Amino acid sequence: MLRSIPEHWIERLFARMESIYGARFQDFWRGVSDPADVKAVWREGLAGQSDEALRRGVAALFHERHPPTLPRFLELCAPQPAMYTRNDPALTDDRRTSPGEAREQLARIREMASALLREHGAPVGGGIRWAHRLLQRAENGEHITAHQIGFAKSAIESYGRTHGRNENGHQREPGSDDE
Repeated sequence: MLRSIPEHWIERLFARMESIYGARFQDFWRGVSDPADVKAVWREGLAGQSDEALRRGVAALFHERHPPTLPRFLELCAPQPAMYTRNDPALTDDRRTSPGEAREQLARIREMASALLREHGAPVGGGIRWAHRLLQRAENGEHITAHQIGFAKSAIESYGRTHGRNENGHQREPGSDDE
């Protein structure tokens, strides 16, 4: 058996919609001969909705531009599908790592990443592997335009300035010279 909606609840719902939409709400129902019939149909249509669903529908009214029809209000009462709800991960571990330990961990991560890249035959060059592959294709006799070769060489030079070895021969990391 469906849960019936009390008349006073429908009266409050219509009063709420009139407060939200004002003259648009009154215009929406202007041609209705008997408002009591409309409210009776809404009572019947909302039968079986849980209190939570009805609250969800009323809360959603604030985001609707126009007064809803009964079918639209029922849509507003429906819960949002789980695939559209946000599920942001919460980071709860607030332990800190010393700079030395962080450098060691980053070095291990780089070693593992390099090993994976070598294992799968990835070309050298970090974030500019595309440039090395392009030059390799040109060396193998494939038709590569002069513009493409110029872009590849420029990318390799730029990458070398920011990721390569500096004039003292030290390996450079992006941001390592920031003050």
